[in-house]
Amino acid sequence: MTPARPAVRRGARYAAARRPTTSTQDSSLRWQILFLIVAGAFAVHANGLGNGFIYFDDPEGVVDNVSIREFSGTNIAHWFTTPLQFMYTPLVYVSYAIDYLFGHGAIGMYHFTNLLLHLANVALVFLLVRRLTERGFLACFVAVAFAIHPVNVDTVAWISARSNLLATLFSLAALLVYLRYVTSQRRQPLAWSVVLFGLAALSKSTAVALPLVLFLVDYVQGRRPSRRVFLEKIPFLVIAAITILVALNVRQDVIPQHGYTVVDRILLACSALVNHLVQSVYPFHLSLAYAYPHTPFPWYLYLFPFVLAAGTAALWLVRPARRIIVFGLGFFAVTIAPTQAVLLIDGYHANRYAYLPYLGLFLIAGYFTDTALRHRGRWLRVGAIGAMAVFAILFATLTVIRNTAWRSTETIMSDAIAKEPGVAFTYNSRGIARFRDGNYIDATADFERTAELDPDFVLAHHYLGLIKYHDRDYTGALSELDYEVSRLPTFAAAYSERGKVKVALRDYPGAYADLSTAIAYDPQLAEAYYSRGTAGIGLGNPRGAIADLNAAIGLIPQYADAYYQRGVAESRLGDTGAACADWKAAVSLGNPDANRSLADNHCAG
Repeated sequence: MTPARPAVRRGARYAAARRPTTSTQDSSLRWQILFLIVAGAFAVHANGLGNGFIYFDDPEGVVDNVSIREFSGTNIAHWFTTPLQFMYTPLVYVSYAIDYLFGHGAIGMYHFTNLLLHLANVALVFLLVRRLTERGFLACFVAVAFAIHPVNVDTVAWISARSNLLATLFSLAALLVYLRYVTSQRRQPLAWSVVLFGLAALSKSTAVALPLVLFLVDYVQGRRPSRRVFLEKIPFLVIAAITILVALNVRQDVIPQHGYTVVDRILLACSALVNHLVQSVYPFHLSLAYAYPHTPFPWYLYLFPFVLAAGTAALWLVRPARRIIVFGLGFFAVTIAPTQAVLLIDGYHANRYAYLPYLGLFLIAGYFTDTALRHRGRWLRVGAIGAMAVFAILFATLTVIRNTAWRSTETIMSDAIAKEPGVAFTYNSRGIARFRDGNYIDATADFERTAELDPDFVLAHHYLGLIKYHDRDYTGALSELDYEVSRLPTFAAAYSERGKVKVALRDYPGAYADLSTAIAYDPQLAEAYYSRGTAGIGLGNPRGAIADLNAAIGLIPQYADAYYQRGVAESRLGDTGAACADWKAAVSLGNPDANRSLADNHCAG
């Protein structure tokens, strides 16, 4: 009989030897899961890479923004001193300039960067939730929901929503580094968290909510309120205060809607929260913008504050989940609050406002789903798995469909008009697209409809002025632009266009004054230099005109009309050789008037 083999004792030494292998396997699995989530996010958003520009903010921010076409000291100074679309977002300028550097203006490059930023945010969400909760399933659930939720399409598909993507990227990174500080209590991670928050604030002012989120993180991590906990937040609070002051100073395009009272605004904020909550699980009838309710409000709007209070109280009663619920609801409320501080022209509950805030709701939903999966009841587990599968397929499908609506300005604005026909700016944006396509009749109808819905919508008057200028109705154009300047007294483009009209009316002194004001507000406005150069010729100042036209050509080297007018100015100074050279350049770039000047001045060759 063979004697039994003696038992091998595997004690602490064996466990210590095995732990790194297990940890390595867990880490490898974690990164594999994250890769699959990111790949899935790319798959559902990829059909948006071929979409076009949207003529709502995209023209001013990207298409016509000559400052992003070169990294130079002048341009960099411009990015950090000049608001973009009435918002101080210098890092958005920087990101657009990087896109232009690599893509040379190709629209696909801007869309690719937006998608890349979204994928980076998906990865940060996964890492943040895992570190915050130490639960792998929660990290997967929240990351997947964030990656494919159809409401987020409006942030990813719209190039001008880059500020939202960048602010989210730096905010999530700041939170992740702050968590490292909480566990290590070393100063270096805290300092880096402050730096990352500063970058978030330079991307979008709504990032100011982050300091309050840090207190929520402390609560989840079990940190009790103390003098130290408060003092470590002071750098964050200082940055937030500066950001708020800057935002209030530059945000001059916000016009109070419909004369709402303070109580009305509170009801509207509650209505926005309810709508966001509903759309988190029922993302149908999504629109780029939603119409403001007219006073007196419908009766159900008065119930929303009680609905929110009752829902919050009901969740509070779930004691095992209280910590997650407080954090999730607090995160949602705190991060969405800055969007409700003012009533913007493009809606009080635009979809992009929920991009970051939805993480709080996803965390709560993930917690309850995880609880159901751990339950002993088989049918509850099966139901939870089935619900996740249905929502994942539904959300992914709706995201792909939603991306098709963003194919062009015409498609997204027509989609919004069909769903929400009472929103002024959607008609205005569609009008801009039609204007740029040369369809002035339909564009005029859209701009007039804009002004009819909202007489205070100033940009409609801007483009009506442009159309009237094109139709040689200079008096009518001047009237439209006078109104625009009276409402937006720091809008450089308005002065530039009015100066151009005054040149056509041969009011050269008035034109020169307007164009000088435009250049003072935006030194990168090439057309203003061109028009002021033309006015300078009319005023008998060819040397000054040449200086302005040089500036215009410096900003846009292929500016054919500027070469032509510079030739005119040079001919007034008797420099026929330089004039002929400029007219030849103008001809090569497509200016039709330069050929006559070449013939009249007997330019050789």
